[in-house]
Amino acid sequence: MKSYSLHELQPGMIASQTICDSRGIILIGRGITLTESYINRLHNFKIHKIMIQEDADFSPPFNALPPIVQKTADTLTLLFKNLAEDKIINVQKNACKIEQIIYSILEKPAIQAFLEIDSQKIRLFHHSLRTTIIALDMGLIEGYDYLNLEYLGMCALIHDCGMGEDFMEENTDHTFHGFKKLRNNLDIDMIISLVCLQHHECYDGSGPLSFRRMQITEFARLIAVADHYDRLIMRNNTPRQAIFKIVGNSGTLFDPHMVQLFESTIQS
Repeated sequence: MKSYSLHELQPGMIASQTICDSRGIILIGRGITLTESYINRLHNFKIHKIMIQEDADFSPPFNALPPIVQKTADTLTLLFKNLAEDKIINVQKNACKIEQIIYSILEKPAIQAFLEIDSQKIRLFHHSLRTTIIALDMGLIEGYDYLNLEYLGMCALIHDCGMGEDFMEENTDHTFHGFKKLRNNLDIDMIISLVCLQHHECYDGSGPLSFRRMQITEFARLIAVADHYDRLIMRNNTPRQAIFKIVGNSGTLFDPHMVQLFESTIQS
């Protein structure tokens, strides 16, 4: 890796760090090939330097995808069908885009490794995928670009990676366990680790670590709503009951804007 100033950047260079704005929105992702558009984005946000991947740092990807990718794809198809049958969350209009984003994420070996572990716990595996579908639907409504949708999807897919053998819905210690596990993997970006740590934080500061409002990264505030909705359904709440509980906690447990985004996914 080598640090380059903005005037030294050229299209075709590969970023070796992730840079976010003050909201936590991704400006440049690690491993992204720079284009004129990305370079202009850095200029607009007054980013002075960025780490660039040197040729010696590059390892060509291994093309053969492991069985976990096919297992995830098959499970994804089933979950889309189930959500469509519920006729509550309107994922049909964005289904192709959501699948495209998730399939792109599944090409990443670091994500595959975590899914391989999570897939051994069926309830956790299905919960993580359903949360990802809902979160990406919300992200598309919010107008995130493809780069941020991809990072949002990665955050959602492994947000509960700190869970133990049992899927304990009330155990918030898993956020810290997951954060430590992710930080020990150099191929996982800090923003993903931070979302894992913060996805049970409450908008009013009453969460386990007392983060509040904008101290909670934007992706964590979004995923908190999608995650909680699916957990309520798993606890045998009806979709209508789950929606009322989320809307009723707008401004306390959840960011009101994220609740509005979630309401936009509900079929009228």
